[in-house]
Amino acid sequence: MATRALLLLLLFVPRSDPVVEAVLREAREGSRVMEHLDHLTNRIGPRLTSSTRLTQACEWTRSEFEKWGLKARLEEWGTFPVGFDRGPWSARMTEPEELELSVGTNAWMPGTDGPVKGHAVLAPATDDELVKAKPSLKGAWVVSSARGPEKYQVAYDECGIAGIVRSAPRELIVTGGRSSIRWDDLPRRVVVTMAASQHQKIVGYLKEGKRVSLTIDLRNTFVQGPIKLYNVIADLSGTEKPDEVVVVGGHIDSWDGAAGATDNGTGVSTTLEAARLLAKAGAKPKRTIRFMLWSGEEQGLLGSRAWIRANPGELKRISAVLVHDGGTNYVSGIKATEAMAPLFEKVFAPVMNLDPELKFRINRVKGLPRGIGSDHDAFLAAGVPGFFWEQSRTASKGQTYSHEHHTQNDVYSAAIPEFQRHSSMVIAIAAWGIANLETLLPRDSLTAAGTSGERRVLGVQCEDDLSILEISPGSPAEKAGLKPGDRILRISGQPLADLARLREEIQKSPLQTKVVVLREGKELELPVTFPK
Repeated sequence: MATRALLLLLLFVPRSDPVVEAVLREAREGSRVMEHLDHLTNRIGPRLTSSTRLTQACEWTRSEFEKWGLKARLEEWGTFPVGFDRGPWSARMTEPEELELSVGTNAWMPGTDGPVKGHAVLAPATDDELVKAKPSLKGAWVVSSARGPEKYQVAYDECGIAGIVRSAPRELIVTGGRSSIRWDDLPRRVVVTMAASQHQKIVGYLKEGKRVSLTIDLRNTFVQGPIKLYNVIADLSGTEKPDEVVVVGGHIDSWDGAAGATDNGTGVSTTLEAARLLAKAGAKPKRTIRFMLWSGEEQGLLGSRAWIRANPGELKRISAVLVHDGGTNYVSGIKATEAMAPLFEKVFAPVMNLDPELKFRINRVKGLPRGIGSDHDAFLAAGVPGFFWEQSRTASKGQTYSHEHHTQNDVYSAAIPEFQRHSSMVIAIAAWGIANLETLLPRDSLTAAGTSGERRVLGVQCEDDLSILEISPGSPAEKAGLKPGDRILRISGQPLADLARLREEIQKSPLQTKVVVLREGKELELPVTFPK
């Protein structure tokens, strides 16, 4: 009787999934996620859209997918008229003291023809000051504490300055850039951003009447286009429903003021590792698991949106799009609608207790959040369930994403190996579980309008000082008449100090409001209407 009872008990005890067990074993004993990140960031480097390094990264990731037996390919989604490759850069003050300087430039901006040594001049603030400064402007580095009146830019060019040195708001130098340039009209004025404390020191010296000498070397190169741009796509083919798909991915492009490690080398490396883990485990999912690395994300989700436009017939067959683009902190949760939550409880059961310190939870919401600004947004806008992983840190490890995000600190050493290994396991198991569900994920109440998940977007890309670099076509900003070069001062009467405050006030503003910008030295008030 005892033997029969034991057999009956075994029949009703859930058996562990051999693929899940193999994934966990390989991830814990032979993880290669940091090797992927090391190659991507330290051997290839930053991956600006239109750069040579981005193309190299696309070709390398495709070859890695192919090594593991996946059907991999590059899909061209468009071109840029001008490419941009950034080389080494450095800056130094030689008078009145020797000091290495922390500087950067935006992408698609000119560099110097080798090291350029020049005296520093404090930027004139009035017409009278400009007249007095003109004799000393030739060959000078003009040190400005703000963007300054646009009318003086022409005078700077006429006088042959070496370039303009601006201050970052803090010690973080944020890289951005405007990609919409033409080969026959390339920007020519050199504009350098410097860490705030060093910039303040130089301004202080100049106000004291001391001579300041700067040597700046910026190896920026324009490349005549058209430059072909690609998404990387690799399929682990389904056995029962190969035309139905679960997408796992992130964006492969980065800004190039550093190595692009946590934005988004971390997401690329976990995508690669999830593919490797499943292939190594011999996974044969019911549905196809498609690994996608999109480029052009930093310029407005260009690669993912282009893929959606080119493949409208595939959208109804995508069960989920899982996007990892939140830095190095570990994947700690996922949002789910009420209809999805019971299915997710089954899918994520194996990851709930992987590590007592790295907890995972399913957060029920009325609608999946939009407006976060990553590639899942493009799919949500097309009616496809798109998910942006929630990420957390522990009491002893992890950091604030803004320390690296688009800054000089976005380097390989910022990534946390323990978190990267854990996230790779969670992502692989999630893809496997969703691919093997009996049905596609439900789409009812996918993005409930009016919920906290629905975010407004003005449609601008800005520098740290809120000077507009680029405006999205059809956006509220374009309809309001905002232009590149405008500096946003206020919205709905609220003064703005930085990008974070701008985003916050956009969400608080009424649907019809006013934005005040500084244009050519004058304040201009423009009416803005946000969509309902």
